[in-house]
Amino acid sequence: MSKEDIKKAKAENAERIANIAYSGGGHIGQDDLETAFENGADWRINSVWHDASEKPKLGELIIVEVYGKIWDYGKYNVCDTIHPKARWAYMKDLIPTKD
Repeated sequence: MSKEDIKKAKAENAERIANIAYSGGGHIGQDDLETAFENGADWRINSVWHDASEKPKLGELIIVEVYGKIWDYGKYNVCDTIHPKARWAYMKDLIPTKD
C-alpha cells in the first residue's frame, strides 16, 4: 500500500464525514468519529486482500485464506492453484511500514 492509496482513501472518507456534518447541522459527534475510525480500520484490513480470480506475481510470498482460515502460505508458483472461494494477500502488505 502506498501513501497515495492512503491519501486517496483519506480524502474520500473526509468528504463523507463533511457530508454527515453538513446534513447534521455542522456538528460531528462522537458516533460519527467512531464510525469514521471503524471505516478506516476496515478499509486498511480489506485493502490488502485480493480475489481468487486475480493471480499473484510469481515468486512472491502470499497467504491464502478460505472461509476465514489460513489455507496456504509461501511463494506463489505457476503450478499453484487458488481455491475459487479464497482470498489472498502479499505477506509484505500485511507488515506495517511507514513508507
